[in-house]
Amino acid sequence: MAQLNIRIDDEIREEFDALAQAKGLNTSDLLRNLISRAIGRDEGRPVDATTPQSLSAFQRRQLALLHEVLANTTKLPEGEKDYHLSMVEVLTRGYTSEYYKTFQMIQPEMTARESALVRDILDMFDVIERSVERLTDAGRASLGDTYALRFRGFDFNNPLEGKLASYAHYLINDGKWTRLADRFDDVHERGNSHMPVLATYQRMLSVSKPLWDKMIMSGGGPNNYTYTVEQLQIIRGAWSYPRD
Repeated sequence: MAQLNIRIDDEIREEFDALAQAKGLNTSDLLRNLISRAIGRDEGRPVDATTPQSLSAFQRRQLALLHEVLANTTKLPEGEKDYHLSMVEVLTRGYTSEYYKTFQMIQPEMTARESALVRDILDMFDVIERSVERLTDAGRASLGDTYALRFRGFDFNNPLEGKLASYAHYLINDGKWTRLADRFDDVHERGNSHMPVLATYQRMLSVSKPLWDKMIMSGGGPNNYTYTVEQLQIIRGAWSYPRD
């Protein structure tokens, strides 16, 4: 925790100490509370990663105007007009504890690392499934069960995995990794694995990526490369979850 040092007159210090004592606080706690209040971080108000603690008058007016426009839109769903009018009042009067209502649909940003992880996972399963498709009948028989080699989406009940699932769905809808598109249909629960899978995917990546990088370094184009039966068996060995 950062430390803040300030200089004040002795008389002010005495008055401040007396105020802290009257509130049943020590001077550090009182000062911390006052600073939090000054920057809009009052205790007891909802705090999350997407709701700003404070808005400028200009920002509040802009948002209030947008809610006014939406409130006057015809054929709104039942209750939505009242919501927009309520937000006009919240923003106009500066009810900071209610700001979250206008930002509740905004999700926290994905980091570059999280985005890269999703792309790596989709790449891995795209190559795996292409490799399985290109196996001969003898190769398929040798490989055996491919249950653990199929992309299963992500666990929607896990906040991080749910966010990764949303990005994966966006990428596939954008025309990338279309081989995996059916994993987000109704039959496959829209990509909901119903169990945590990220740790397993990461173990599979730790095995598959060195194998893939080695193939790339040998020359040629990525679409020309597939995993061998032996390599697929090694990757499958990283899957640790039993069948449902």
